[in-house]
Amino acid sequence: MSLLIILLVGMLVGWLASVVTGTGGGFIFDMVVGILGALVAGWLFGGGASFLTGAITLMSVVYSVVGAIILLLIVGLVRGRRWV
Repeated sequence: MSLLIILLVGMLVGWLASVVTGTGGGFIFDMVVGILGALVAGWLFGGGASFLTGAITLMSVVYSVVGAIILLLIVGLVRGRRWV
């Protein structure tokens, strides 16, 4: 059950980050970006910031969205996308 919750929250986090940055990669892409964004947030803000640790709080979701936005910006820079 926790894997399903991680995937659903990851999808929500990835979708929110893609809306903020203006990128859209589809269902699977958003889910992967959300989960990787949670890992980035856990690394940047400490281990308790990630929803992957099991505790889903509003702040863990916010931190994960920030991590996913950072990840999308890095991917955009690597791909050569210009941010307006």
